[in-house]
Amino acid sequence: MRTSSSIEPRLPQKGDVVEFAFLWSHERDRGSTEASKARRCVVVAVLENGHVMVSPITSRDPGDDAKVKLAAGAVGLTKPSWIAVQEINVTDWPGHDARHAFDPKGAWWRHGALSAGKWQELADTQLAAIRAGRAQITPR
Repeated sequence: MRTSSSIEPRLPQKGDVVEFAFLWSHERDRGSTEASKARRCVVVAVLENGHVMVSPITSRDPGDDAKVKLAAGAVGLTKPSWIAVQEINVTDWPGHDARHAFDPKGAWWRHGALSAGKWQELADTQLAAIRAGRAQITPR
């Protein structure tokens, strides 16, 4: 059966958690052009040109203050995780890096969305990392 999301796919919104082949800056610096695996990422911005900015979710503590903790159970996560806010990929949407969510919520690529409070924490932490010159932006 065709749904409205399969007929007219929507753009993601800030705070959406998507499945995405994220290329870390250390992978890029080693010369990689493709991600080692797909992972959940948070859409941090939707740009006017149809591009999106995403930051990765990882189950390994990034070890610095440029992170936002997510509890187990948040957006379907099975264990505590962190958003690595200093890492950002910019890509056209959906592009070749978008992947199918395991249990889609509203669109084939969407796991769900951050709460308003968690989104604000992410925005504040990421803005501080960008202003401090610690953000690594990787075009895809």
